[in-house]
Amino acid sequence: MKASFISRWLIAALVAVLVVTPTVRAADAPVTSNLPDLGDESGALLTPQDERRMGEDFMRQARAQLDILDDPELNDYLQRLGRRLTTGAGLAKNFRFFLVNNSTINAFAIPGGFVGVHTGLLLAVRNEGELAAVLAHETAHITQRHIPRMIAESRRATVPTLAAVLAGILLAASSHSGQGGEAAVAMATAGAAQHELNFTRSFEEEADRIGMNILNASGYDVRDMPEFFERMEKLTRVYDSNLPEFLRTHPVTEQRIADSYNHAEQFPVHKDPSSFDLYHMQARVRALLGSPEENVKAFRRDIESGNEPDASAEHYGLALALLAAHNYSQAEQESNALFKVDPAYMPYHLLRAQIQLARGQTAAGIATYADAMRRFPGSLAVTQRYADALINTGRPGTAQDLLDKAVRERPDEPALYRLLAKAAGAAGKPMESHRAFAEYYDLIGQPRAAIEQLQIAIRHANSNFYYVSSMEARIKEIRDQNALPAGKEQPSGSQHPRQDRK
Repeated sequence: MKASFISRWLIAALVAVLVVTPTVRAADAPVTSNLPDLGDESGALLTPQDERRMGEDFMRQARAQLDILDDPELNDYLQRLGRRLTTGAGLAKNFRFFLVNNSTINAFAIPGGFVGVHTGLLLAVRNEGELAAVLAHETAHITQRHIPRMIAESRRATVPTLAAVLAGILLAASSHSGQGGEAAVAMATAGAAQHELNFTRSFEEEADRIGMNILNASGYDVRDMPEFFERMEKLTRVYDSNLPEFLRTHPVTEQRIADSYNHAEQFPVHKDPSSFDLYHMQARVRALLGSPEENVKAFRRDIESGNEPDASAEHYGLALALLAAHNYSQAEQESNALFKVDPAYMPYHLLRAQIQLARGQTAAGIATYADAMRRFPGSLAVTQRYADALINTGRPGTAQDLLDKAVRERPDEPALYRLLAKAAGAAGKPMESHRAFAEYYDLIGQPRAAIEQLQIAIRHANSNFYYVSSMEARIKEIRDQNALPAGKEQPSGSQHPRQDRK
């Protein structure tokens, strides 16, 4: 069935209901068992293909309204961690994990395989196992098709109520306090029947248990989950009524902690993978946000204290902060020292290339990126950084060739289309440039701007029947997906797309 406007409201609404309900114990279940019978109401209402389309629709809205952190290195890390979980558990490969720039400690699941993680959560975890535990819990919500089952249970919900809940989840995800969104959701769901509340509680129970199975199958120690819960529970005594968002959306009780510890004893003890990557990405988040000068001081204080879990990660953050502060000489010194720690670590290569280009060493910087492409084939972060550098150093044709291949492999990545549009424009190919901008705008939730770009691309197609026909078909597809009437689009500033955070 085709996702309608109302069904898109519904799917977002039920995501909000899912993340604000408390949890209790669940029955044991293998990683991919306990799926609902496809003959039940949820299977009749929503197929897995419908879920994916609806999830993509929600992501378009989320990209338009949330501060999604499109940083190549951070995205690369989060996707690799998520892929380890899904691959280890034998799940589908089309899961997508994304980072929201929000200081609250939270994460949420979207149907179709999308998991959002707040920067506040990334900074709050003590090791990679704790982060993996939260991602495994959210992944379980998706594998068990909790939202389609909630749709089957909640079909009597009215459109105004669903609209209010959608506003609530988007406000909650974009607000750093989270309180405004919680109030909107509470108002919208105040009249929900008790059996519906119990229904969603049972999903939380199931997500806890199956999340543990996913952790175990992926080589993580399941004890990381109750340990993280216990640490969050202690925060309730500190924050009182002003709880972190994770505690509002995933209430933690002593009973839940005890149940989690008991269930964890049924699994073997695993030595968790190194948290080297996590510590570096935590340092990267800190370096990207705030004043570069203040960040330099903060990283130096942390290094001097010697209390941080990984000194090399702090030096990596310091190098990034020095680079942002245009102190290239000291940034290079830090970079050189890091290479002695681990010359095979991909982010160190990208850091070195960025410093070389910032210092005007163009040939050296491009050579470093080219070497990284050979060392780390398939890395999205390397592809983005290298393509951007090629464009900025007068080689847009080479960048376009690289990006044409990349978008075929990753057609859901907005940043790649933005770069492709930039490369094609610099190479003197306006039709390809506007066409790529159209896909970029569609993915970030601006369908009218996407249509405008396609209309401009058609004017540059020189009446080529194949190109014109394919772009007209794409315009119709975007209009149908977003319930837009045919007609002249209103100007929306689509000539100048926003720049992703570097």
